[in-house]
Amino acid sequence: MRRLLPLFAGLLMSGMLSAQSYPLVTIQQINQVIDLQACNDSSIYLGDTVRFRAHVVTDGGLSEVASGSVQGGNRPFIYMMDTATNGVVDSLSGIEVMGVYTDAQGALQPIPGFTALFQGDKVEVTAVVEEYQNNTQLTTIDVNSVTLLASGDLLPSAFVPKVVPVSDLNDNQRVNNVQAGEYWQNSFVDLQNVTVVQVIPFSGNRVSFNVADANGNVVNVSDRFLAQRTPSHTTVNPNSPSATGTGSFVAPSVGTFYTSLKGIIRHSGNGCTGGTGRGYEINPFDSTHYEVGASAPSIANVFSFPVVPSSSDSVLISADIADADGTIDSVQLFWSANTAIGSGSFGSVNMSLSSGTTYEYYVPAQADGSLVRYWIRAVDNDGSAVVFPASPAGFSDPYFNHYTVRDNGLRIFDIQYSGNGTGSSVFEGQQVTVRGFITSARRDCDLEYVHLQDPNDTIYAGITLIPNQDLDNVYRDQEIQVTGTVQETFGVTYLNVDNYVGLENSQTIMPTPIDPSDPNLNKEMYEGMLISYQNPNGGKIFVSNPNNGFGEYSLATDASFGSSQSSRVLAGRQSGTSATSSLYVSLISDSLYVTSGGNLMVPAIIADGTMDMDAMHGILWYSFGNYKLLPRNNFDIINLSTPVDTSGCNVPTNVGINEIAAAELAIYPNPANATFTIESANASVAYRLMDLNGRVILSSADDALMHNVNVSNLTAGVYILHTTETKTGLSSSHKVVVGH
Repeated sequence: MRRLLPLFAGLLMSGMLSAQSYPLVTIQQINQVIDLQACNDSSIYLGDTVRFRAHVVTDGGLSEVASGSVQGGNRPFIYMMDTATNGVVDSLSGIEVMGVYTDAQGALQPIPGFTALFQGDKVEVTAVVEEYQNNTQLTTIDVNSVTLLASGDLLPSAFVPKVVPVSDLNDNQRVNNVQAGEYWQNSFVDLQNVTVVQVIPFSGNRVSFNVADANGNVVNVSDRFLAQRTPSHTTVNPNSPSATGTGSFVAPSVGTFYTSLKGIIRHSGNGCTGGTGRGYEINPFDSTHYEVGASAPSIANVFSFPVVPSSSDSVLISADIADADGTIDSVQLFWSANTAIGSGSFGSVNMSLSSGTTYEYYVPAQADGSLVRYWIRAVDNDGSAVVFPASPAGFSDPYFNHYTVRDNGLRIFDIQYSGNGTGSSVFEGQQVTVRGFITSARRDCDLEYVHLQDPNDTIYAGITLIPNQDLDNVYRDQEIQVTGTVQETFGVTYLNVDNYVGLENSQTIMPTPIDPSDPNLNKEMYEGMLISYQNPNGGKIFVSNPNNGFGEYSLATDASFGSSQSSRVLAGRQSGTSATSSLYVSLISDSLYVTSGGNLMVPAIIADGTMDMDAMHGILWYSFGNYKLLPRNNFDIINLSTPVDTSGCNVPTNVGINEIAAAELAIYPNPANATFTIESANASVAYRLMDLNGRVILSSADDALMHNVNVSNLTAGVYILHTTETKTGLSSSHKVVVGH
């Protein structure tokens, strides 16, 4: 028996009466856009409240969009179709409806009964026309926004997807073809004869994958619905049809061939529409939407060993390669230590079958500092070929894996550099040790996160640290050595720190200048680094868009409002991992963020299109499909045309806190035999004495100006002393030599 919707039945009349003041339009009218030829794909109704009638295409229980801001944690979505088409997809006939509203207390609530709608139901909806990352999105306005007009008005068999060529959606770089693709946005379509070219795990238990047609045009297959959630996923939708409360999807292998792949097309803007999203993507909503044909070989479990080779090591490249419906004819490894040539020019060697499905090859030892890049090609008995890492078909320079020869240990560059097309580190999931200098810390007048940078490199030189509690004590400009696990989260490479050692050196990292209006700049190279938005010609930079939403605004070298070639800034907002900006930056996008998303700690200046500055410094961050600058405090805003108050932060950005702390602290004798003394001039200190592996050997949290430390039982050698002023939190690190 169908679940009943008592809310809709009870509110049928009141809902229809309350909506009469809004115009009744068709979905096809809503989907009329401003100017596709100029790449403006916004609806002509953007910002308006409208009323429309539609047939439900996706059952309300199928969407799986978790949200911490919605009561219950589920942000429900249903895709609907213009009633005029009677279930057969036509151009501009699909729409996305988000069934949430803001209650009297200001909290976001899902509309009761919304997720209990079924395919074929006829409804009337009152909603605001909005867009998210270029996808038109209708947001309901109150609890009465959706009215059930007829239950099961169409049978499921009436819904016929539109066969759409991948080339109508994206090109071979997955850049959107907005002039053709926009007609199928939010519609039920069928992509035929496509091959899996890349599988993309993310967020620990989720997966998407890219498919390409015979001409190499690529579209992402995403997981907005339960159909593509893995068994480790726990459902957030209370009306989910999953009996176990989990997903059941098993990711395909690269090379899997689909004769048909159905789902809802969404837009994640890139290319001429701006942004760095996925282009048009397809979201299957039923297990029958994946129709598999003959398969190419699969390549899995690729690794190199040793992980960090020295100049005396030959390196084993190993891969598991199999063919589900035949045999493997050949496996070739393409590799080079010459960074001056493209990957399409690498020399090749045959990999040998060592056992079972495992193929191997030993790359000869290379000089210290050599960057060795490689990719693999396998061909089966049917002549079907596949490469790893998966690359767009016809790509002249395939994606590649790599390793770097290091006689003196791993560098941040080795973690961040990526040629596999995803931006993900080749060290993902592995424990590593690197060193660098702190460019932002978890302190007043700074950022929420700690960032580490290697001064020996100019690109791929910075990384974000997920701190354990000890990292609260590091300070700007301090050199540390960290050990942790490399982690990829929503497109950002992190180092999840297990332990760190504070070293004796201090250095102020100067920001790397980049042009905020450079359309060809590969910002991935600067992720996690301290950079500076500057005009390369020495002029000013301007606030080109004062409010992009979500606490962001844009800067550009062009003074014209809304310049398309611009770069984003995020300031004054903290909200989990999605917004980690400083609360010590005055220039913000909206007065809302004076108190929302954390209380602003400095006087607010609301961005507007008349403002200019010489430069803005900060850490380059990535979230929600965009790179953005995170200024650390007001010292990072250089000569803003509106005066900025810097009196609230008493430590300039070019002075290390350790220099202040160390000047007021004495440690003697050093080297020490049986004891040494820590003496502070005017502030009580706590201390920790650690070995070079970061293990705490001795510590004291006593509130005292002087500590006598007994080291008579310690093994002779070098130790790291970490001191913290108990009232101010100022910290410093020192090398202590123990000898007997």
